Amino acid sequence: MKWPPTLCWTAPKTINGNRHFQVKAYGGKNEDRWVDIFPTKNKKDIKRILWAKLKSEWTSGWIRLPQDKD
Repeated sequence: MKWPPTLCWTAPKTINGNRHFQVKAYGGKNEDRWVDIFPTKNKKDIKRILWAKLKSEWTSGWIRLPQDKD
């Protein structure tokens, strides 16, 4: 997956009731790259995730999964 990261991501599981996230900022080099994300419902709840984890465990873009409810 190329750098810089896609701006929208779907978490592998619900995090504090949220599944869809947006990118706020990103940085670092090589193995130390990181991405700050926030849930679409709460722009103040920013989390930093290592790029390696984001690209290997999360889904790029927003997807609706069968277990997601309205």
